[in-house]
Amino acid sequence: MKPDLSPPDVEQVAQLIEKAGEDDPELGRFLHLAASTGARRGELCALRWSNIDPNLATLTVERSIIEVPGGLAEKDTKTHASRRIALDPGTLAVLVAQRDEAKARAAVAESELLDSVYVFSHEPGGLIPGTPGNVTKRFQTVREALGYDNVRLHDLRHFTATRLIAAGVPVRTVSGRLGHANPSTTLSVYAHFVEASAQAAAEVMGGLLGP
Repeated sequence: MKPDLSPPDVEQVAQLIEKAGEDDPELGRFLHLAASTGARRGELCALRWSNIDPNLATLTVERSIIEVPGGLAEKDTKTHASRRIALDPGTLAVLVAQRDEAKARAAVAESELLDSVYVFSHEPGGLIPGTPGNVTKRFQTVREALGYDNVRLHDLRHFTATRLIAAGVPVRTVSGRLGHANPSTTLSVYAHFVEASAQAAAEVMGGLLGP
């Protein structure tokens, strides 16, 4: 575990999403998705509407956006593998709101919103993905307004992992959701939180069985 790994708590994450939603609604929805799925910022920037299945309540991460000299490029995920993430009703509602806004932008530009375009895009037709660096800058403005100068955008990913582990979700499931190469990676990064969860489990059993 990295010594400086200190994820924000539930209240901080809620405040970040709420503040972003007030000043920059699309960023608020981006942060909600980041916190609920644990996806990396580049993966969320590469997300297309075809990756969302509202019927199955899933999101498929297939690609990632990176910044290169002269612009943006799309590449494989860090592990070169796609993954499917289950979504809760609240996150699905956030995606519906994002699609409604994207449709409105496209309509103003007399364009049609296709399933093949990006979920997060300032281009009316959704043909150009969001820029990871720009998302980080917008996030920094929000965190500074709240006085959370030490919270990084990437910490939302740590928030997801540690909360799932604390809730007793199997490490293999957490690893799959985060897109780690294997569960051992998750164990090495979040060893302290896994140990705390194991101790909590022991205490639960102790309470059930008594002295």
